[in-house]
Amino acid sequence: MNNRANKMYAGLIISSLTVSSLYADNVIKGAPYWSTPTRGVNLESKKTAKDNDESLLGIVGSSLRYSKMQIDDKFNAPDWFPNQHDKMPMIVKSGKAPKVWACASCHLASGSGHPESARLAGLDSLYLQSQMKAFTDGSRLDYSGHMNRMSKALSTAEIKEVSDWFSTLTPQKVTKVVETDQVLKTYVDETRMRRVAKPYVMEAMGNRIIEIPDNLAEVKKRHPDSTFISYVPIGSIDRGRNLVTTGGGKTIACTGCHGTDLNGSSIGPAIRGSFASYTVRQLYGFKANSRKGEQAAMMQTVVNGLTDKDIIDISAYLTSLPVN
Repeated sequence: MNNRANKMYAGLIISSLTVSSLYADNVIKGAPYWSTPTRGVNLESKKTAKDNDESLLGIVGSSLRYSKMQIDDKFNAPDWFPNQHDKMPMIVKSGKAPKVWACASCHLASGSGHPESARLAGLDSLYLQSQMKAFTDGSRLDYSGHMNRMSKALSTAEIKEVSDWFSTLTPQKVTKVVETDQVLKTYVDETRMRRVAKPYVMEAMGNRIIEIPDNLAEVKKRHPDSTFISYVPIGSIDRGRNLVTTGGGKTIACTGCHGTDLNGSSIGPAIRGSFASYTVRQLYGFKANSRKGEQAAMMQTVVNGLTDKDIIDISAYLTSLPVN
């Protein structure tokens, strides 16, 4: 191999290491593998995907049309119903190239998000700003690493503008909860979304929560109102209700900090109706001390006595609640 080839090879190695480091996952100690999905694989036909790249797609009720390539553009999030909300800040719509993706590309134009991200709609702006600061200084770790990476590239003014906007959105119920002891086998795709594997095979539910798109085609279009099915263990909702409302003798009732209706208070965010896998990640984050700070310190004492089963039960109950 000549010198030029050696240099090119070395450059490729350095480049690949840089990309790997940039998108590395943060380990949330104790969190089950199904709650912190690593980037998986694309099992779709490459020919089919290529054929769909330029075809214009639509959704019911919207006059807009986007190609698959446009829908997947991290720097130009689709906004199917622009008249249903205040004008998007530029960061929400287009991000801040090259480091910051459009917020709506993951959290959607509705702020409802997906299980692998988070629901932001209706959360208090000051709370959102404090969490962005925590991502920036590392006192809160995002399991995917993306929020820690992107928050550093935003100014205080930009963070406030984005937080103010998401706080104006109306939260929606986007989970349908099913208690079961059997569930279809699933896999995680290249976007960290869990999907049903083919051929269809049933497997034991076990002590976990499986959240999959209710309508995969609509979810892939980033439909702002797309819903998910949350499969949870049998009996988990009732057990979770007891823990959330009374503490179950293991902790304190969630209503003390998150409000009697769990829609948030001055010291705790709204937690009803959130994706169950998101709630699981956060509870383990507090337990593992990968979420720090004044508010996090209060939560650490709350979660210390909870078992893995308790965390699943609490998350199952909270995601089963209607959103007010």
